[in-house]
Amino acid sequence: MKTKRHIVRTSWMLAKETLQLFKIVQGNIPDNEPQILFVGGCVRDALLDIAVEDIDIATKLSPEIISEILTRAGVRVIPTGIDHGTVTAVIGDYSYEITTLRHDIKTDGRHATISYTDCWIEDAKRRDFTVNTLLMDLKGNIYDPLERGIADIDALKIRFVGKADKRIKEDYLRILRFFRFSAIYGAGEFDSEGLLACQKYSSNIKNLSKERITQEFFKIIASDKPYDVLNIMFEHGVLKEFEFTNNELLENLCWFQSRYNLRSLSSRLFVMADMNFENIKFMGEYILFPKVFLKDIKAVSGALSLPDLNCDAAVHEAVYRFGRVATAQSLMIGLAQNRVMNSYAPKALDIVQNWDIPNFPVSGADLIARGMLPSPEMGAELKRLEDEWIKGGFAE
Repeated sequence: MKTKRHIVRTSWMLAKETLQLFKIVQGNIPDNEPQILFVGGCVRDALLDIAVEDIDIATKLSPEIISEILTRAGVRVIPTGIDHGTVTAVIGDYSYEITTLRHDIKTDGRHATISYTDCWIEDAKRRDFTVNTLLMDLKGNIYDPLERGIADIDALKIRFVGKADKRIKEDYLRILRFFRFSAIYGAGEFDSEGLLACQKYSSNIKNLSKERITQEFFKIIASDKPYDVLNIMFEHGVLKEFEFTNNELLENLCWFQSRYNLRSLSSRLFVMADMNFENIKFMGEYILFPKVFLKDIKAVSGALSLPDLNCDAAVHEAVYRFGRVATAQSLMIGLAQNRVMNSYAPKALDIVQNWDIPNFPVSGADLIARGMLPSPEMGAELKRLEDEWIKGGFAE
């Protein structure tokens, strides 16, 4: 393979752990016969000058051989995906996912039967998108085995490798991945062939596990402008069941969250579902809502139920009853709905962040000391006293 581009090496490439890994695996084999190269997301992100989080590596060596070489050198090896040729090497604070070059023999839309290969091009052909096919050596030389990846990265175009139909039928999750990658790395018009293929096979998404759907869908919602991608998805029948009526409100919410650096996935999902728990329940047929998400959504809903968040008293009450995070997100939604004045928002957020939340000074023991027996009536009395205390400005 010929070098197609060169980048200046960054900290993760120069880390002693990375250098050690390459030295162990490459050994004394000449550099023109690479046994190990960076691949996929880390190369893509390095080209786009995006922080690299996961370091993926491709190798000609089998999982058994790579494990033996590394273990013999004192490196911890974890068989994280041994059935698909993947092991994880852990050196210090760094983890490296190392996968043997392979090609798919048989696929069923969810799982693949694979065979190992020593051909970098064959391995690239079975990947999902052209921007994920790039390879890079330790010197920062980038290789483009399919002669398409760099051009698509430069154009910010997300395109399937080869025929979109074939790639999608290999794994229907790639439909959601197409939109997720377009949301994060794409710009301009979507690839038309990819869109038509996603539309054609969209009904197969329901056959995927909830875990896989959730992971991709949440990443779409967490992107900078999820509403644009959602519109395209719904127009092409992809998870159209999730198309409620609040996309404009979602756009406004994302704008205010970015402005105040208060992003929250749970509140975005709540707004997307028309702030209706029945819609959340319906979405749960496809995706898994973590319990903490449902708890956060209920807290935000509670804070939004207060009559007016444009005054200090209401913000104090929201923080006391529902917490700082829920109140901050209710303010973001209120701003998006024009229920909260832009001019008041900075003061409200200052209260959210800095107000010392007081403790209710009355307890059940106090009422028992006054002669009241433990009972539902005592609970109701405590609630009445707490409500009066809140209305009185939390005065002791």
